[in-house]
Amino acid sequence: MKNFITPFAKKCLLSVGVALGFSLFVNAQGTASYTIRFDSTWSPTTHPAASFPGSAHWSDLVGATHNSSVTFVAAGQLASPGIENVAELGSNGVFNSEVNAAITAGTADQWIQQGFSPFAAISSASVTVTVSTDYPLISLASMIAPSPDWMIYVNSVSVLDGSGNWIPSISLTLYPQDAGTEEGNTYILGNPASSPHVPIFSRQNVAPFSNLPVGTMTITLNSVLSVDDQSLSNAINVFPNPSKGKVTIDNRGDIGLESAELYSVLGDQVASFDLTRQTEKPTLDLASLGSGIYFLQLRSSKGQQATRKIVIE
Repeated sequence: MKNFITPFAKKCLLSVGVALGFSLFVNAQGTASYTIRFDSTWSPTTHPAASFPGSAHWSDLVGATHNSSVTFVAAGQLASPGIENVAELGSNGVFNSEVNAAITAGTADQWIQQGFSPFAAISSASVTVTVSTDYPLISLASMIAPSPDWMIYVNSVSVLDGSGNWIPSISLTLYPQDAGTEEGNTYILGNPASSPHVPIFSRQNVAPFSNLPVGTMTITLNSVLSVDDQSLSNAINVFPNPSKGKVTIDNRGDIGLESAELYSVLGDQVASFDLTRQTEKPTLDLASLGSGIYFLQLRSSKGQQATRKIVIE
């Protein structure tokens, strides 16, 4: 089945103060691969504070794909302990635990983490992720370092439009944000804690920042990985899941399966299997792969496709 691309475009403004542009919508088909890229424009030229640090840099870009049942970071909301650690220290362990708790609760799908290169104020970070229609929202954060508790973030950006179509391109203009957890108006660490903490707020045009953004984030569709055909989806069961590395496909609908392809959460194909001569319940040996989350794309001889998330312990 070919992707249908609609010549439609629209623009809207996110409540967190980032400009969001849409163009060319693609019908949603189970899972899709997206590249997320942040390019910094934070410099002594764009933000000419006398105290601009020589060691200016960004902490790892971290976050999650999730659904609307959870919010990790938002304007007007108190920072969680994890977001506080990201904004104050560039430390990701507590935030990672918060995301993992949401994954266990079924409200998030995966942890995202990517470093910047070079280690400088003007830098970039790029990561490719696989997004499912069940968890179409992306939230991310990174520390503006060194600083008391300053950061950039995006909150619950959806890669699906209101009609359930994949959005091929999203552009976000990002401004400096204050986590509301530590005092200070200069680029130094270890300031007194804000007591009490205050909700997250924008530092656009608040010293030492100017009115200009600190960077641009783009989220770009690479490919649609599957057509989640209802008849094939209902006829297939994959177990055990999670597994130790061997999974069985229960083809209870006796549909002629042709192939199985396994993708990492980064959208890379890591294994493939010919199922044309397999039994009704073929077993796939995935023991050589590392533990983590994968996407199994099944294809029938009639061109039907279905995708299952596979967890290897």
